[in-house]
Amino acid sequence: MKKVTQGFLLLCGLSFLLIGINTFHDPLTAMAPVELNINTVSALNELRANYGGLQIGMGLFLLVGLCCKNYVRPALLAQALIVGGLAAGRLVSIALDGQPNAFVQGLIVLESVIALLSLALFLRQPKIA
Repeated sequence: MKKVTQGFLLLCGLSFLLIGINTFHDPLTAMAPVELNINTVSALNELRANYGGLQIGMGLFLLVGLCCKNYVRPALLAQALIVGGLAAGRLVSIALDGQPNAFVQGLIVLESVIALLSLALFLRQPKIA
């Protein structure tokens, strides 16, 4: 199970890093699949902060969990809560706003699976005193 958890944290950590770096580099292209219209400096700032900096920070935290056994459980729990929150927000939006495009629908599935896997791996990890 240790190798599965390590592989999972590596894959997710690198994914968060790539999303963050991509958004830092070109936020308009990064947001094109979700049809987000960005037309002000403040909006670009918000994108680079939340989809750039936050994603990079989360990716680094997951990679710390990969390297330091005391951080495995916190990294998995943080991911379960953050990615689960994204999925929950999208589901609430569907109920209130209607169906998003196919790309966003795919994100709902992906985020739900990642959140559930993170929670399952978290629950299987031994508690470190």
